Amino acid sequence: MSGNQEPVQQTVPARMILHQEGFIAVIAVIGLSLRESGLAAGLAPRGSLVWSLAGGAGVGLACCLVLWLVRGLPPLADLERWQRRMVAGWTATDVLAVAAFSGLAEEALVRAFMQPLVGLVPAALIFAVLHVVPDRSMWLWPIIALVLGLLLGWIFERGGYPAAAAAHTVINGVALVRLRKGSTA
Repeated sequence: MSGNQEPVQQTVPARMILHQEGFIAVIAVIGLSLRESGLAAGLAPRGSLVWSLAGGAGVGLACCLVLWLVRGLPPLADLERWQRRMVAGWTATDVLAVAAFSGLAEEALVRAFMQPLVGLVPAALIFAVLHVVPDRSMWLWPIIALVLGLLLGWIFERGGYPAAAAAHTVINGVALVRLRKGSTA
């Protein structure tokens, strides 16, 4: 590769992401199971399960709206093009599986397991680090993840794991559906 040539980014197979999220889920389940309060307590809603899920989904949709409104800003447009190439060729099942499993697994690890141990800000920083990619031009992705991590941590504090998992799953689902649709156009 010479001079100004940028590396060719390939599609990331959905099964690779699902394997990664499975590993994250196993770590979360083991960690939560080893706590004195147990797995069920770590994954419990704070208050009503219905309100926890509805509140999380609502916050997730609000985040999607904000991200959609600012998508044309140059660094976000570059990130979106990169992400479209990443999901090119994914099926609708791939999109739904990755959206659901990543939201559930990452929130179990970062929010339900880690946040009570280290606090909201350190957990959000860990979440941001999980979103660092080798391509330096994608510097904005971990910053967006940090901001969303702070918001998801706040949601976790208010509504528990179901609220944070619902918000994360909605954000990922809407984004992946939009990215997949754009990658096939």
